[in-house]
Amino acid sequence: MKTQLSLVTIVALFVAASWISPVDTQKSISGISLKKQNSFAPDFSFFRTHRQGRGVTATWGLSSNGSVTGFVVQRTYEDPNDQYASWDNICAMPCGPGKSFKHEDESVSPGFISYRVIAYLQYGGSVMSMISTEHVVSH
Repeated sequence: MKTQLSLVTIVALFVAASWISPVDTQKSISGISLKKQNSFAPDFSFFRTHRQGRGVTATWGLSSNGSVTGFVVQRTYEDPNDQYASWDNICAMPCGPGKSFKHEDESVSPGFISYRVIAYLQYGGSVMSMISTEHVVSH
């Protein structure tokens, strides 16, 4: 009985995994190469921040945004590598048709400010950018 239940569970997991998480595949038909893109897992091509006027501007780009529904830009004045650091959501925006995006944070206080972007995916889940830190001396 346990063996049958285990077998059914393994088959169900395999079917579910193959249905929800497609993999990049490459096929050749009559010498023409076709590649199926994995649209569920976009990558951040870049994420940068820089001082601009009295604030900080964050810019980022995606390799593909087909499955991204929106973004949340977050910042912290704490150690960004501390798992208990408090991150504030400073902007939520939908994903447009482009591959690069920007947010200007005009309400900054002096100190070290770290930023990151979370891309929310159409079928659940999210992808997080790397962290970028700016040093704001004064207004």
